[in-house]
Amino acid sequence: MAERDDVRSRPANDGRALCEAPRPYEGQSRGPRRHLSVVRTDHLGPQVKPVVRVLVVENDEEDHALTLDLLARAVETCFVVEWATSVETGLRLLAESTFDVCLVDYRLPGRDGLCFVRLMQARGFSLPVVLVSGNADDAVEYEALETGVADYLDKEEYEVGRLERRLRFAVARERATQRLGHLAQHDELTGLANRSALRERLERALARSRRHRTHVAVLALDLDGFKPVNDRFGHAAGDFVLRAIGDRLIGRLRETDTVARIGGDEFAVVLENLQHHDDCALVARKILDTMAEPIPLTQHPGEEVVVGASIGVAVCPGDGTTGETLLRLADAAMYRAKKEGGRCCRFHDRHLDHKLARGALLERDLQDALNRNGLDLFYQPQVVLRSPVLGFSATPRWHHPELGLLDTDRFCRLAEDSGLLERLTVWMIEEAVARIAAWRDEGMPRLHVALPLLSHRQLPWSDVVAEAVRQLDAASLERDHLEFEVDETLLLAEMRAGGEVFEQWRESGLRFAATGFGASTGSLALLRDVPLRTLKLSRPLLRGTPQDKHRTLFADAVIQLGRHLGMRLVAEGADDAAQLSMLRRAGVDAVQAVISCPPLPANDCRAWILQTTGRAAQG
Repeated sequence: MAERDDVRSRPANDGRALCEAPRPYEGQSRGPRRHLSVVRTDHLGPQVKPVVRVLVVENDEEDHALTLDLLARAVETCFVVEWATSVETGLRLLAESTFDVCLVDYRLPGRDGLCFVRLMQARGFSLPVVLVSGNADDAVEYEALETGVADYLDKEEYEVGRLERRLRFAVARERATQRLGHLAQHDELTGLANRSALRERLERALARSRRHRTHVAVLALDLDGFKPVNDRFGHAAGDFVLRAIGDRLIGRLRETDTVARIGGDEFAVVLENLQHHDDCALVARKILDTMAEPIPLTQHPGEEVVVGASIGVAVCPGDGTTGETLLRLADAAMYRAKKEGGRCCRFHDRHLDHKLARGALLERDLQDALNRNGLDLFYQPQVVLRSPVLGFSATPRWHHPELGLLDTDRFCRLAEDSGLLERLTVWMIEEAVARIAAWRDEGMPRLHVALPLLSHRQLPWSDVVAEAVRQLDAASLERDHLEFEVDETLLLAEMRAGGEVFEQWRESGLRFAATGFGASTGSLALLRDVPLRTLKLSRPLLRGTPQDKHRTLFADAVIQLGRHLGMRLVAEGADDAAQLSMLRRAGVDAVQAVISCPPLPANDCRAWILQTTGRAAQG
């Protein structure tokens, strides 16, 4: 910043603060200028006076110097001033900096001060403005007040106290107005949006949904079991619970969603930008889970309460297209949930009701199965073709008491959606480690068990590796007894995200395998950058071999590359004996296929191990 030669300092506020004269920015000697004046208070000790940032829009340098001199001598306020000499410069400064108030001259070059005010308002700036003029004019004063100017001041009335009071009062009135506006739009107890703000935000959400062809859901919530809280612990505890529930709802939803308190123990939620009309079912289940968690009462140490909720849901555009309709239908669905016992969710659309009920039922059943060890690990042998290393690939199975054997992908997706995936993973590690230790104690040959990482969410979850290492160490098993299988597509996605987890894998000593290799991209970067011990060749990669010469040459090239890199090669299937022979000749270590051996329950694996090692000894 280049300083002018005529910078001057003068004592102000009884010599306790100094205000520098304007300093023009470099390169702005012509055209619109921006000048900064700084109130220096570093020598004052503890700062007790409020600081007000003022944007002065004034093209006359002498008038600005007078304004600056008056503000520097203010008794009760420290002013930090920036100076703009034109409407355009002033608007640019509003966009670049933060101010509390604007002091604007009516006479400006090109456009007057009221033009500045109108442009400022049109661009969304809501700062208070004090308009000043050298010529008293009732018509200008009236027009200024009509425009929304906070105050009007004649330059002939300029003196320290009057100018300071006008600016401070303008700031105070604006802040009071903002507080009143906040109270008009927010619930006083919880700070959430109130009914008025809910309706406004819902209408805006519906407008956006029409423009982008997305869905909007309205959830009406009424608390279950809230009255006993007030009766037993008093209204202060009840207020605390309402605030806690508001905080929990905000914590479970996106920033773009709206949470409102619309009555005593009634809340509402607006979910926007939903891609499918039933996406809100998962959110409703999460809210029910959140509401079921105990709330410790800080006013009553050792006491906690559980307050449930009845939820009603209406979705746009299927149920309605106006805010009034959606609120009414969601409210009706909520009362239906109340009549059915509460602590549940009901949709205006009965199809969604059924879908939510079935999902919630399966989720509870899966949680019960994990609690009582009601799942099983099945072990598919990796039949040895070349290498003597024995391995199993384990998959979780769930025999539902009513639905029978459920597809692994189905209940794993359910585990992920319901937040049970980490528990399922820990259970698999516990089961596999216990089984490996039992086989070791029975004198079985050395082997490893491969466990699937079922979701991209598990890759960066450091507790997967830490839990496996902890359990292996506790069982006195070496790290390479356990292998984690990760699909090729998940590995590629992790690599594109930076691959930070791979270094942790490398340091752990655990085995990692790429499954489905060659099914889609077959990226060679995986072989170069990921610490893999095993490469599992996908069925699409082997399809057509050995009959198709070109496909056979291509598969053989991949196999030879894996061998050169020192990886264990496992084929994920074999169509017939000819393909098995081709895989053996190419150097594949093992094949994992139903044609060789189907997945086995744990109790049947011992016989297979003894049979396999017996054949190997005879060979």
